Amino acid sequence: MVTLYVKAEGQDTVMNVIASMAARGVNTRPLMGQIGEIIRGSVTRNFESEGRPEKWKPISELTKKIYDASVLEQLHGSKGYQRIKKAETRKKWEETALGQQSNKILHREGDLKKSIDIGKITNTSVEIGSSLPYARIHQLGGEIKPKNKRALLIPVGGRFLMVKKVTIPARPYLVLQEEDNTAILRVTKDYIMEAANNVR
Repeated sequence: MVTLYVKAEGQDTVMNVIASMAARGVNTRPLMGQIGEIIRGSVTRNFESEGRPEKWKPISELTKKIYDASVLEQLHGSKGYQRIKKAETRKKWEETALGQQSNKILHREGDLKKSIDIGKITNTSVEIGSSLPYARIHQLGGEIKPKNKRALLIPVGGRFLMVKKVTIPARPYLVLQEEDNTAILRVTKDYIMEAANNVR
C-alpha cells in the first residue's frame, strides 16, 4: 500500500489549530474526514492532468507496444473483424482501433485512480492512498527485475518479449497542491465556527 499521511502538527498553523482542538477534547475526526475528501479529489485531478504541477514522464515505447498489441488482440477476436475478407479493410479497422485507444498515463483502465481511498481517520490525522500492489512503484518509481530467471517475459501481441529489467519512472499522484491548502483552511475555519456556536 502507498499512503499520503496528513497529520495535524508541525509548522502549519491550520494543522496546529486542529491538534490544539483535539487536545482540548473537541471531536475533530469529521474535520479530518473532510480534509481527506479534499485531498482525494485533488489526487483524482492529478490523474486527469497526468501530473500536477509537473507533468508525468510519457509512456515508454515498450508500454505503447503492449497497449497496441492488447487493442489488436481484442479487435482480432471480434466477430465483425473476422468476417472481413479484404486485407485493406482489415488494415483500416486496425488503424481506427489503434487511433481510438486511450494512452493516458496511469489511467488507461482507471483502476489505480479508482483505488484511491481514505483510510484511517483520527482526531489529528487522515490517510489517503491505494492498496493496489503496483501503486507504490508508480508513485515512487523503480525497477522490476526477474526473481529466479535471467529475463522478464512480457506478452506482446501473442508472443513474449524478453527484457532484463523494466524501469518505471516516478509519477507522483499522491501530491498536495497549493489550492488544497486553501480548501483545507476554509473547511477548518467553518468547523471552528460551528464548534464555537455549539459551545454557546
